[in-house]
Amino acid sequence: MKKTVLINASFLVEVEETEVHKDFGMIDQITNELFHDQKIRIGTNEVNVEWESCSTVILDPVSMNCGQCATCRRWTTDREKSNPLLQLCNGATFEGKLLCDECLPEDHRWSF
Repeated sequence: MKKTVLINASFLVEVEETEVHKDFGMIDQITNELFHDQKIRIGTNEVNVEWESCSTVILDPVSMNCGQCATCRRWTTDREKSNPLLQLCNGATFEGKLLCDECLPEDHRWSF
């Protein structure tokens, strides 16, 4: 018996502000390139991967729980605050700085 599994993938792209709300602008063109049905070979098995949906979010650290890691500049969300963006890597504020899971101290709850 087979089960259907939804796999979500998140990509980050930097575009000029003028592209953000443009009809069939850079964001739409990039999205179209990323999401095609395809066959993937895993060992000797071939798996059909079918596009289902996509969405875009304009990251805004002022109004959303997100920001760039103070050490490596990777986008992250503070899992210890409300409304984390689960599409971003886990992070937390440590000693007053937002750090991603890779830059947090090893013994921190959200460290990778």
